[in-house]
Amino acid sequence: MNIADELQKLANLRKEGNLTDGEFADAKRRLLAREGEEGEGPPPENEGDRAATAGPIDEERYQSSRWSTGNTFFPDSLTLASDGILFRKGRFFGSSEERISYKAIASLRVRNGIFLSSISVETSGGSQPIFINGLWKSDARKIQDAIRSFQRGA
Repeated sequence: MNIADELQKLANLRKEGNLTDGEFADAKRRLLAREGEEGEGPPPENEGDRAATAGPIDEERYQSSRWSTGNTFFPDSLTLASDGILFRKGRFFGSSEERISYKAIASLRVRNGIFLSSISVETSGGSQPIFINGLWKSDARKIQDAIRSFQRGA
């Protein structure tokens, strides 16, 4: 049986609900790795395959301090996920959210105060920069390091 048939079997099992997305990604990675070891060349690598081999990460949510300006009742939050960042700005009626891929982040600025920091994220897509103030300094460092590591492909 060739690799295309085995991949089709895996896809059908996932479609029928017999495999979760994580199990499918693991099986696909093992199948492609085995095929690469047998000498038919390296497994094809595209963005979806690379994300599947890296494995999904747990989302990490950082919330601005209520002691900072503008965050007393509805604090801003920034969520780091495996596919990008999600910025959420709460309001009395509703909220606004913006999701940005790690590839689209052009620059990240961190301005530190005594206890709190402010982060500005500029994108290469031309949208307005995201500004979140009132993050603890340690959280700002974690966010900066996580974005750097995702952009490096780690």
